[in-house]
Amino acid sequence: MENTKVNSTLLKNVNRKKILSVIDKAKSISRVEVKNLLGKDGKTVTNIVNGLIEDGFITTIGLSSFTGGRRRKLLTINSNYGYLIGLHLGIHFIRGIITDFKYKIILEEKMPISPSESEASLIQKIRKTLDFLIKSKSIPLKKILGIGFVANGFYNDNTGVWINSVNNLHWKNVPIKKILSKQYDIPIYLEDSSRSMALAEKTFGCVKDKKNYIYLDLGIGIGCGIIYQGRLYKGPMNIAGELGHTIVVPNGALCSCGNRGCLETVASGWAIKNIVKDNILTGEKSEILDLCNEDLNKLETDMIFKAFENGDELASEVLESASDYLGIGIANLINLFNPEVIVFGGHFTTINELFLKKLKGKIKKYAMPLLFNNVKILTSSLNDNAGVLGATTLVRDPYFYIDTIG
Repeated sequence: MENTKVNSTLLKNVNRKKILSVIDKAKSISRVEVKNLLGKDGKTVTNIVNGLIEDGFITTIGLSSFTGGRRRKLLTINSNYGYLIGLHLGIHFIRGIITDFKYKIILEEKMPISPSESEASLIQKIRKTLDFLIKSKSIPLKKILGIGFVANGFYNDNTGVWINSVNNLHWKNVPIKKILSKQYDIPIYLEDSSRSMALAEKTFGCVKDKKNYIYLDLGIGIGCGIIYQGRLYKGPMNIAGELGHTIVVPNGALCSCGNRGCLETVASGWAIKNIVKDNILTGEKSEILDLCNEDLNKLETDMIFKAFENGDELASEVLESASDYLGIGIANLINLFNPEVIVFGGHFTTINELFLKKLKGKIKKYAMPLLFNNVKILTSSLNDNAGVLGATTLVRDPYFYIDTIG
């Protein structure tokens, strides 16, 4: 008898999420249309919809268009059900937003940080950002459904400890979930920033109608998020998708992960800068030195790409090599996963179209022709907001989906 009750509750919960997902995707829809789309009987749909209205998840917004029959009440997600907070600990900034339940941004904040900033200072700035988002609009904590926190690196979802972050040197073994839960007493959700960006594309970006795609975060590091059957693939340790740490040069340069010859050591932003510096210091002439006013400590990847556009020989050689290794890595992803779409995101995608064109040519060179000819390669339009937007989906998605994959 007890098992029957548990199974009934579970089925009801699954059906609630299915109905919520249909309403969310449709924006506005009648009960009859929900019933037809899901193949459920009318009584089940009516009972669940009534419960969702009573609980405040959905509301009605008028009547359907007249088509000769009876006009029906339309259902929509209730934007006032609760609020979502997204927080992205990046390299140079902490970005935070608060949205309503329909993802309308109510307030945003951006606070500068340094990659070498102390853990205590970063935590203080995270708290300041959250306090600003919450207190500026006088939103009661009970109306905030959760905080999605994303950063580069690895975390333990069971303990809520952020293990490390390559981009933030002192962000190691930080019990961030405990710290934030103690202060705000609301649910905290953690995710790697690249995988968060992949989730953002599904909700806000260029792949809303796709179920199988791969997001590539190309910048200082090389991140990756894999979406399979519409859900984020994370793996049992929440580390799936580490393309940047696949080996492309056996016994090559030492990587931040401790291994040698990873893709990040030859094709990431930090690797490209280091390779250029080494070449200039050994006497190679380049326009790049002029662009950084002969101070290599001020060298940025933008300068290297600028020199590449101008036909600089060193920049061209370094980026030719980087694009070749990246092409191999991305082609391997295509050959392994057969995605519908590859989405380019990150800093590289905003600074040089010529490099992206070269990269696409390399991918074509190394991928299986059948698979390459059936994959779309798109560029994200979300830019620096991808991480923080994806962070809000960590809070909202559990209301609409059963779970992640992996």
